[in-house]
Amino acid sequence: MSNKLYRIYVGAICNRDLEIFQEIKKFCSKNYNISIVNLFKSGSDKFNVKYFKKRLKKYPISLIIVKLYSEASNQIIYDALNLYAPNIPVLNSLNSVKICESRKNTIQFINQKCKKLYTPQIYPTFNEAYEACKNGKNIIIKIDTHNVPSLPKNDRILGIAENLDQFEKLTAEFKNSNLFFQEYIGEFDLVYKIYVIDRWVGSITSHNRLQERNDLSPLDLIHMRAPVEKQFKRRVLRLGRKLGMAIFGIDYIITNDGIRYIVDVNDFPSFRSIPEAVSLISDYIYNILFVRGQTYKASVKVHG
Repeated sequence: MSNKLYRIYVGAICNRDLEIFQEIKKFCSKNYNISIVNLFKSGSDKFNVKYFKKRLKKYPISLIIVKLYSEASNQIIYDALNLYAPNIPVLNSLNSVKICESRKNTIQFINQKCKKLYTPQIYPTFNEAYEACKNGKNIIIKIDTHNVPSLPKNDRILGIAENLDQFEKLTAEFKNSNLFFQEYIGEFDLVYKIYVIDRWVGSITSHNRLQERNDLSPLDLIHMRAPVEKQFKRRVLRLGRKLGMAIFGIDYIITNDGIRYIVDVNDFPSFRSIPEAVSLISDYIYNILFVRGQTYKASVKVHG
């Protein structure tokens, strides 16, 4: 019987980086006969539990992709998945998606679970950060929520406090907000970005957004591929396994003495500078559904 008679359904609860997601959807349909079904109601980015239940009844979904902006309302999505789709695998675990919504939770997870990966010191509370600044530490202050809707990436970083006056000015409007405080370990022109898709690991260079420079040529601004040291690659992959993420990205800097400090983790990043990402992600979806035998018998629907 021709493979064209079979169609596998993957559910999607996604509302960010939709450009690459649409490309993955097209690739999966054309090459693997996999349909990616939107579990948001058409024309809306608000999750509707009743609509979600209807889609689950209509389509025998074998896998769910969750790729969300960080919002309090996401808890409704997590609850619905746990209640109505507890046995359907999720591409990146729900726990990892929730952890990556908070910078503080992400870095604390790395510090607790991956002792051989390094991060700049964080200060969990306002008072701890204030005291550290008082004692001479430079503190970088960010919005703790990671993927904030309609907030440019640059605006998620409030600034660097080198003294208490600066600390108080930077936090004056945000004292009741959820802020992330981390030791600022110096100026780095380049930030390295690692992208992981299953066992594939790629890296590019990116100019640090904290440095305001007008002397960069178009060539300078190109994201260049960068090698990933073998041991560091193994540790990054181990982080993904412990978090329950197969598709993720990290940002890191390298100090003069060669230490790599992770400064950011992103579940399912945009992959804008990785042209092969669409095919790699689609291949991975195919592999976990077919090659690894994780698809349900009920997910195979014959169309005559």
